[in-house]
Amino acid sequence: MEILRGVRPPIRTGRMRPRMRLLGALAGAAVMAACASGRGRPALEPGVVPSVDSWRVETREHVDLWLHGYAMLTRDVAHVPAFRRGYRDSLEAVRTRENVLTALDANHAKLATLMAQNPEISNGQFIPLYLDSWDQIVQGAAAFSRAEGDFRRADPKDRRAVAIYASMYPTAQDREWLRVFTQALGDESDHFYHQYWLAQQQARAPVIVAVDSLWRSLRPRFQRFLTNTRQTDGQLVLSLVLGGEGRTLNASPKDNLVVVTMPGSPATAAEAVYAFAHEVVQVISSPAVTDNATPAQQRSGEAAEFAPTAAVRGGAMLLQRVAPELAEGYMRFYLSQAGAAVPAGNPEAAFVAAFPLPTAILADMERQIGNALAGI
Repeated sequence: MEILRGVRPPIRTGRMRPRMRLLGALAGAAVMAACASGRGRPALEPGVVPSVDSWRVETREHVDLWLHGYAMLTRDVAHVPAFRRGYRDSLEAVRTRENVLTALDANHAKLATLMAQNPEISNGQFIPLYLDSWDQIVQGAAAFSRAEGDFRRADPKDRRAVAIYASMYPTAQDREWLRVFTQALGDESDHFYHQYWLAQQQARAPVIVAVDSLWRSLRPRFQRFLTNTRQTDGQLVLSLVLGGEGRTLNASPKDNLVVVTMPGSPATAAEAVYAFAHEVVQVISSPAVTDNATPAQQRSGEAAEFAPTAAVRGGAMLLQRVAPELAEGYMRFYLSQAGAAVPAGNPEAAFVAAFPLPTAILADMERQIGNALAGI
């Protein structure tokens, strides 16, 4: 996924436009820039031999909690939803069954109204990708509030966190939204989400094992592409909240974080790999859109609408090169994510129809994926 504010922290989402990905590089005390849509073409590097533990599979509660809060405030109408299809309704049903009422409910109207008035608040979904725990999120938000959004006024030890928050919540109204949201989410965790998350981890332990096993078998096939697109190593984080749209932070070639859907069963473990391909290909698909959209398309905003579709089509292209046995499953998965009919036979025609893209963008992506895999 990408960010709305153009350069704001160096990424995805027209609505949050489909793909948010952030490229963080905080030099000294300056703000980082996110990356996914708007970054230049990947610099190709000579092959690097990865460690056997490269691209580890993990789960992170604070990431899920933060995304859960956003999901509960969002009416998701994107072609490929920003969150797991039906997530909000399913969680509302669970909370009703358990008679849950927290500060997130009490502040729902206020938070949702402000977010509807300023959709760029959605860029803040990337906050937990920069921070390692819920405590760090809370401490960073408190420091941000004390500094009134100016990292230069913060204690030196807090400046990095304050700069991150300032890049995503730049106005006084944004800061007030963040204050209420963080407090409400803490109460949500205390009275519902923490126990829910632990129970889900236990129930889905076989799923996590299955994804890890599948990914270990497939990762070597992706490695040349990952290395030559400066995504050599990182963490693959499984999230209860996400579906076909992941969240990605590219901090350095060996420091990347890709958050993808946690499949519902061991039998569907490949869904995590589908979403991973969709995320990592955006280093190529986003520049391909920028380079091949006409000036008129750029001015009208049509080019921005190509970006999510380019990520979906690019993920299929990548899998057809590195793991062709997964390509049809990928197409079926994204058709279902888009709410489109999934044919019983070969899904390619339906997939192309559901995710149309100009020929020039498709050709550029094919060429750049080929170059990355060839190490050119």
